[in-house]
Amino acid sequence: MKRIGKAAVLAVTAVLARGACAQSAVQVYGVLDVWAGRSETSAGGPATTMVGNGGMQTSFWGLGGSEDLGGMKAIYAIEGYLQVDTGAAGRTPTDAMFARNAFVGLQGAAGEIRLGRILNPLFVATAQANPFGGSIRLAPLLAQIWSVPMGRAVAGDTSWDNVVAYTTPSMGRVKATVMAGLGETRAGTATNNLNATLTYGAGPVAATVSVQRVRVGPGLAQIGRSEQKTYFAGGSYDLGGMKLYASWDKADGSAPDLAAKTWQAGAALPAGRGNVLASWARTTTRSPGLPAGRRDTGAAGYDWLLSRRTDLYAVAQTDRLAGADRARTYAFGVRHRF
Repeated sequence: MKRIGKAAVLAVTAVLARGACAQSAVQVYGVLDVWAGRSETSAGGPATTMVGNGGMQTSFWGLGGSEDLGGMKAIYAIEGYLQVDTGAAGRTPTDAMFARNAFVGLQGAAGEIRLGRILNPLFVATAQANPFGGSIRLAPLLAQIWSVPMGRAVAGDTSWDNVVAYTTPSMGRVKATVMAGLGETRAGTATNNLNATLTYGAGPVAATVSVQRVRVGPGLAQIGRSEQKTYFAGGSYDLGGMKLYASWDKADGSAPDLAAKTWQAGAALPAGRGNVLASWARTTTRSPGLPAGRRDTGAAGYDWLLSRRTDLYAVAQTDRLAGADRARTYAFGVRHRF
């Protein structure tokens, strides 16, 4: 009887353990992306032959999961960037360990709430509105909006600190997200960031409208005085044999007084085991007392899908700042998702 009792206890313990693991399993995931080639930006100095990180997507790794609470779920994720070309952590030496995402939240029939450091919905919208996805280096749209070497038209980071974010459940084909990055700085809580985003998806159409105001983050001249408001609209239309992309955004800043407008058009055409990608973006800037500025950036490439998780890509990019020489970049890379 003792042996039977012990066996029963062990069996029940094993079942409970399997149930607990099933309800709160931890997933390890990420992207490793590295490329080699010639890198050059207009008015940015001589060209460099290099091995670079994150050609089509910034490399990162993460841990995440959920727990079933009965009627709702607890959700969490911690995600950090890494540089595959050197093995260093972060996008730059100043990045936190989990600079991409670090949040805990609840998800249920009434929607989803997250607290922590969270990926900016405006960055997600720009990635979805162009054929090169989240490529800050090779996608003309993201390069002009987010990269420092190309003048970054939009201030603030691609992820925000100290965030409270709420996403509604789907209302027909529409979903809304409201996000506030609380201003925990030496200038006080008035230095907060705000974002409101609407997404729509139905059949071949996907569209996003995003509005944000930033008062703290990269690209702002002085915390407590600088502010920028950005208005973005973009999306895609799948024709079956080709997918078309387009976007428009306007960024108005104060201290310094600077306005920037960016439009972009692109397409992805299935060919063989991959896709031919093409995109063009133009940013115009205006500031009191200064002549208007303009930057044109275009890219064309081929993304060869070796499997659902691994692809090879080749991209040629041209970039020209008005009044400066044209720059050319050629990239050959590999991306693996795990």
